[in-house]
Amino acid sequence: MTSVERLQPQFDEVVDAGAELRQVATGMAFTEGPVWHPSQQCVLFTDIPNNHIIRWSEAEGLSTHVQNSHFAIGLYLDTDERLLACEHSTKRITRYEQDGTLTTLASHHGEAILNSTNDVCVRSDGAIFFTDPPFGVRLEEGQLAGYQVGSEYDGCYVFKVTDDPTSPQVVTDAIYRPNGLCFSLDEKTLFVSDSSERYHQVYALDMQADDMAVNPRVFATLPSGVPDGLRIDTDGRLYVAGPDGVYVYDADGEHLGKLLVPEMVTNICFGGSERQTLFITAVSSLYAIDLKTTGVQHP
Repeated sequence: MTSVERLQPQFDEVVDAGAELRQVATGMAFTEGPVWHPSQQCVLFTDIPNNHIIRWSEAEGLSTHVQNSHFAIGLYLDTDERLLACEHSTKRITRYEQDGTLTTLASHHGEAILNSTNDVCVRSDGAIFFTDPPFGVRLEEGQLAGYQVGSEYDGCYVFKVTDDPTSPQVVTDAIYRPNGLCFSLDEKTLFVSDSSERYHQVYALDMQADDMAVNPRVFATLPSGVPDGLRIDTDGRLYVAGPDGVYVYDADGEHLGKLLVPEMVTNICFGGSERQTLFITAVSSLYAIDLKTTGVQHP
């Protein structure tokens, strides 16, 4: 099966033309939020409808990491390798402590409950940023499905976690339906995907010293479907989860090529001992493909 669609010669620097896409696990209901755990050499990701956080490693295969995850979606690690989770059913950001207890990092915007925390990333200084679109989960004819909920505050924000769970800092309200997010190499630019049929674009915003993100501009537009999770490599290329694969753009926004995936891609992360394996969550499966480049992940 062809796994690579080359649009520009520079794509040869990213992946070999004959690179194999491997389905390393399958049988889940709807996967999301992969994050590589360096010390445990495993991938953690979510199976939202089954309300689990899943663990996969080359040595041990698939296992359940957390049974009741509050319908978690986006995951990341903080600077102490503690797991951060965006929880759909509680609409909060939580941190799993070393003893297994949960700490709430963000739950409200003032008196208003957050919309539906979706994705999260950590800057090199340990600051935690997350998106809060109006997506969630509900029962429809006995099945869990996504939906748009009534918001208790105006708009949809990107937030930064503060010491007060009821007062996360507003970073920007300029993105219609903010979803995936990550920083550029120098962390002066914040990339945010707008997962709406109205725009289906990835935006770049300038980070100010006060951690406000300003000057939003279109960095990339997907030809169909919506962009989801984002990651960046050590050469500044942006990787975007899309409906039919992973779209790769250079630092100037030129579309270099695509890693083809037979299921809709929801999110991605770099992993492996050298961070040269891209792990891909795509509906029912976890995929992996070895690249020639190296991914960035903080910590």
